[in-house]
Amino acid sequence: MSLFGRQPWLADRETRYAIHRKLIQMGLIEVVSVEPPTWQYTPLGKELDVELFQMFMGLWCEWDIPLLLEEHGLLTESEFDALTESSEADWETLLGEYVKRAYFVHRMVTKFLHSIAGNRSEG
Repeated sequence: MSLFGRQPWLADRETRYAIHRKLIQMGLIEVVSVEPPTWQYTPLGKELDVELFQMFMGLWCEWDIPLLLEEHGLLTESEFDALTESSEADWETLLGEYVKRAYFVHRMVTKFLHSIAGNRSEG
C-alpha cells in the first residue's frame, strides 16, 4: 500500500486492523468502550497527528477522508463539494490528488514548526 507508488493506496481490512492494534499497543490510541467498540486518540496520538498519518497510509474509509481533510483545513469547501459531486470513476483519482497535496502541506507545516522550535531553543 502506497500513496505515491503503483500499489493500491487504500489498505485492506486485515491491514487496517493490524495497524490499529499496534497503535493501541504503542499508546497512541486508547479503548474507550468495548461494546460498542469505541476508541480515541491519546494526547500523544493527537500531538503526533496519528489521525492524519492513518489517512496518509490508507487506513481510513475512503468516504471519511474528505471530512477529515476538511476538518484539518486541508480541503476547501469548494474542493469538498467537487469531490463529493464527482463521478465514481473520477472519485479515487481526485481523492488521491487531494490526499497527496495534504501530505506535502502537512509535511511543510511540520518542518516549519520544528525549525521555529529549534530556533527558540538555540536563542
